[in-house]
Amino acid sequence: MTTRVDLTAVQETYRLCYVCTPWAYFTRAPLDQQWGDHWERAPYTSVAGLPYGGEPDQILKVAFDAALLTPETGEHAHPFSVQEINDRRAPWLRTDSYFSGPTVHIMAGATLQRFTELVELAGGAVYAPVGWGQLPEPSCRPDTAC
Repeated sequence: MTTRVDLTAVQETYRLCYVCTPWAYFTRAPLDQQWGDHWERAPYTSVAGLPYGGEPDQILKVAFDAALLTPETGEHAHPFSVQEINDRRAPWLRTDSYFSGPTVHIMAGATLQRFTELVELAGGAVYAPVGWGQLPEPSCRPDTAC
């Protein structure tokens, strides 16, 4: 059984700011104002902390499952900092030359909608927390008041 989460209302509001496979973090803040511990240091995988969420609902965390590489993996691996990646010097996620499908590069600042489209293009799926979506109203039974 699966539950579908409707993220239509926020798909253009949140932008990709951090990836720690299998998690992708999105922010409502301008990308140059979103920060975390040691985001200026490389390699980010060894030193960087998760994005700060100073305001309620500032950060949206989703899971993804796809054949995508992070900046420090694959044929073109390089130890970037979060700040460098968010400055778009490298994609957060990408396919590599041995990938048989279309070339995919997911850059910092990608909207939630674009992120989902690109992950699906790479043959994967995105999983959002149920609390962020609208659950269907319970159906009324004849013996209860609605």
